Amino acid sequence: MPLTDDLPDEWQWPPEIDVPTPYPETNLAIKILSCEFIGHDVQAAVGRFVTEQALYMIWYVREVKQSGFWTANETAILGNIPIEQTRRAYEAWKAFDAISGLSAPDDVLGEQRVAAAAALTRTLNNSAATLVQTRETAIT
Repeated sequence: MPLTDDLPDEWQWPPEIDVPTPYPETNLAIKILSCEFIGHDVQAAVGRFVTEQALYMIWYVREVKQSGFWTANETAILGNIPIEQTRRAYEAWKAFDAISGLSAPDDVLGEQRVAAAAALTRTLNNSAATLVQTRETAIT
């Protein structure tokens, strides 16, 4: 996997996904799964997202941090990938969640929720795929 020499800007997640666990991606998943408006497709995408985050971290600790193969910059870049995917998922979640605060007829809100749920599902699935692809294409 080609890595640039540029260290990424690390996203500082908002306090609302700091708890109840020490893992922001898990806390985000809990928030999403606690919403009464999500469907099974979002639930499935959340499951993939959390699973791939965990598998990525297992790989990262074993194959990147402990291997001694990677430079400090490469290690930092690879370590930032799950944080970046959490940021993307969080932004899609916030767009979905913001619909609840809108004042519009129920049918309009319903249409907006359907579109935002599809975007959230896509983002979660794409984030999970990015984590898989990074693991699979990295040379260790």
